[in-house]
Amino acid sequence: MKQNIEFERCIDFLVRMIDKYGEELLRELEEDKEKNGQEKKEENEKKKEAAAS
Repeated sequence: MKQNIEFERCIDFLVRMIDKYGEELLRELEEDKEKNGQEKKEENEKKKEAAAS
């Protein structure tokens, strides 16, 4: 029974944190994904230019 109560408290905490920070985290992850995609694109362009030289 005690384990169930502790588990419920943990779940409640996680739900509150997701509600509070979830959207912000998703925005940051999306920004990082876009940034990494742009960096890889630039890196590939540099490689193509070097290969063409």
